[in-house]
Amino acid sequence: MARKPEITHKLYSPVHGIGVGNLLTQAYDGPAQAQLVQAMRSSGDMVVELMALHEESVVGYVGFSRHLSPQGWMALSPLGVLPAWRSHGIGAELVRYGLDHARRAGAKAVTVLGDGRYYQRFGFTYRAAENLETPYSSEKTLLFPIAPGTAFSEEKLVYSPAFRELGLEPTN
Repeated sequence: MARKPEITHKLYSPVHGIGVGNLLTQAYDGPAQAQLVQAMRSSGDMVVELMALHEESVVGYVGFSRHLSPQGWMALSPLGVLPAWRSHGIGAELVRYGLDHARRAGAKAVTVLGDGRYYQRFGFTYRAAENLETPYSSEKTLLFPIAPGTAFSEEKLVYSPAFRELGLEPTN
C-alpha cells in the first residue's frame, strides 16, 4: 500500500509567491487565477491564504477574500491542487483549515461557487444561500454560516472588484 505523502500546512508567505502562482496556473490551465490572487492581495481584499507544502514545494492553495458586502463575510476562492497531487485529500484539508482560520479571523459566513457534492461535506449548503442576491450563478452559490442569523439571510453579495476587473467568477 502506498504511503500518504507528508504534507505540511502554512499560512501564505511572499517567499512562496512564485510557487503559488505556478500552482494556480497549472491547476486552472492558465494564469487568470494567479492574477486574481495577486490583484486581491494588492487591494487588501485577500484575508486568509493557506498553502499545502511537500518538502517546501507548494502543492495546494486556498484563498479567502473579503466580501465588500455583507461586511464580515468571506468568499472561498480559489482552491487549487497540482494535478499530480490530487486525490490525496489535500484540497479537503485546505478547506477545513481555511474555514477554521476564517472563523478565527472573524468571518460571519463564507460563500463558495462550486460543486455542491464537494463542498457540502464541509457544511456549505445551497439552502442556506437561497435568499442571497449574487452577481454570479445562484445555482452554484453555497453558504457556510458561522454567525447566528447568516443562514437564509437576504443579503446582496458584493465580491472584491478584482473578480470583475479580470472578468472572472469566484469558481472552484
